[in-house]
Amino acid sequence: MGIRGQYKNKRDSNEPQIIATLEAHGISVVRLDTPVDLACGYGDRDYLVEVKTRSGTLTGPQEIFYEAWRGSKTILRSVEDAEEFARKIRSE
Repeated sequence: MGIRGQYKNKRDSNEPQIIATLEAHGISVVRLDTPVDLACGYGDRDYLVEVKTRSGTLTGPQEIFYEAWRGSKTILRSVEDAEEFARKIRSE
C-alpha cells in the first residue's frame, strides 16, 4: 500500500484559521496529506506541523512517524498555539 493510502485525509475544523494565522506572520504553508498536515517554511527553515483540535489525538501511523522523525515536531491546537509558534520561529 502506498503512503497516501495509509493515512486519513480528514482535516481538522480549526485548520483554516491556523493556516491564516501562520500566513499572516509571513510563513509559507503547504497542506500535506501524509503523514502530517502542513509543511511550513520561514527563514530557510522547514517545519512539519500537525493540526489537532483541543481533544484530538495522533493516529497510530502519526505516532509511529513522530517516534521515528528526527526533525522538528509541532502540534498546533489553536490560533493561540499558531501565534506562539510563529513568534518562536521568527525569532530564531
